[in-house]
Amino acid sequence: MAKIIDKALWHIDNAANQKNVIEHFKFIFKWLEKNNLLSADGKEILDIGIDSSISLNEKMVNEKALKFLEKYYDEYIKNTQYGIKEDEKLLDKYYEDFSK
Repeated sequence: MAKIIDKALWHIDNAANQKNVIEHFKFIFKWLEKNNLLSADGKEILDIGIDSSISLNEKMVNEKALKFLEKYYDEYIKNTQYGIKEDEKLLDKYYEDFSK
């Protein structure tokens, strides 16, 4: 079974706004793609389209991305407005720190 980093239904089932949840996943997948961190599966999902069934898991990203997400994803979520006001600069800063 693939390690799951985040799953849209976890948030939706906890009364998060579905539109905001989907926007968050679109943002994250696009950021991962921009930084060459998506796997072939992740790129395919991004091309098909992000919906409420999405799961950000180890099959969607490469090994470097998985390590980055395990270290920084929860911290990023705590410091942004999930799906409302994403912070690409913060994510970039975490990635820069991770890459040192």
